[in-house]
Amino acid sequence: MDTKERYYEAAAMLPPFENALRSVPSEIAESACEIRLRTGRPVTVETPERRHICTGTMVTAESISACVKHFCGYSLYSAERELAEGRITLRGGHRAGLVGTAVIHGDRITAMKDISSVNLRIAAEHKGIAEKLVSLAAFGSDLKGLVILGPPLSAKTTMLRDCARIISSFAKTAVIDENGEIAAMYRGVPQNDVGANCDVLDMFPKKEGIMRAMRLMSPEYLICDEVISEQEELAECAGRGVKLLLSVHCGSMSEAADNAAVRTLVSRGAVNYAALLSGGSRIGTVKGLWRVNGIEDIGSCGSGNDLYRGRSRVLVGA
Repeated sequence: MDTKERYYEAAAMLPPFENALRSVPSEIAESACEIRLRTGRPVTVETPERRHICTGTMVTAESISACVKHFCGYSLYSAERELAEGRITLRGGHRAGLVGTAVIHGDRITAMKDISSVNLRIAAEHKGIAEKLVSLAAFGSDLKGLVILGPPLSAKTTMLRDCARIISSFAKTAVIDENGEIAAMYRGVPQNDVGANCDVLDMFPKKEGIMRAMRLMSPEYLICDEVISEQEELAECAGRGVKLLLSVHCGSMSEAADNAAVRTLVSRGAVNYAALLSGGSRIGTVKGLWRVNGIEDIGSCGSGNDLYRGRSRVLVGA
């Protein structure tokens, strides 16, 4: 299924606005990555380069309610947990993010009411974009861990998904998919191709998922998206000989040098490769790939445009 077909599939999941969404210019449909609904405002379609406003549309509380019911298969009770967490994975791998008014009991959000915004993220598979990265880093006999860095919408998750597809063709691989974006499990079946020897821990909190994968699945590689505070569990994983492929939100190598998770993982030897992706329309563009032996190496990395930069060897650059 190409990008345009995936857009139309996602549009069909928003029944009140399907006709309007099918009427957008072809170039918008071909590059769309998100469809946004906000009460009291028109529907918008986001691409990496621009925002398209669907003229003649107006989002209401009733239209959002109709969309949410459709997401849940018209059984809100069956999706109670997903609604409380504000994210629902849909057939085809699309994901709806929801925000509204939190219902709190004690110190825990137990439900959400008066949903006011929907972000429908359109699933996209770009098979093959990680092949060069995997061949340079993940196949290396010295690999301990690779961290993929990049700003929002730089295809970090897409890159990790393709890494899973490639690596699990020859090695046991565990994917910690807390946000349901890598494999996009729908009723127990991955909607995205993550390869033949891949075990997916879907919607598990990352810390619990990492340790459970270690105890139960004996992975050779472990993949985890959007690392924030899981560095201790990941370092323990690496200490047991599991190779890590991770992503972290950082727009530059200097930001990475100040990131607590990156600093811990590099300083403890759990990560010895770092890749930086660029944002914009060029999906999966690798600005640079470095071998790093300490946090001072991360700080000395540049943009990836030079063959060598500081103390760290650039293995590939845009």
